[in-house]
Amino acid sequence: MRLQGEPVTADRAMFLNELRFDPDAIYVLDHPLMLAPGDEVHVLSDQQVVVKCAAGTERRPAGYWTPWCWTWRLL
Repeated sequence: MRLQGEPVTADRAMFLNELRFDPDAIYVLDHPLMLAPGDEVHVLSDQQVVVKCAAGTERRPAGYWTPWCWTWRLL
């Protein structure tokens, strides 16, 4: 899933293993993440990813940041 804007709201149910943020960063999740319709994904100033669920709860999925690099990909 590529996220553009802040925050991003899921418009449908999604099962994710990584989040791609612009300009060129990927947050690789330690465990797959299920988003329900209406869930919001935020990135805090300390680079922590937070999911605010439509039900009112908040989750902080574990993972790590990695750069998105096109130099090794064939076009």
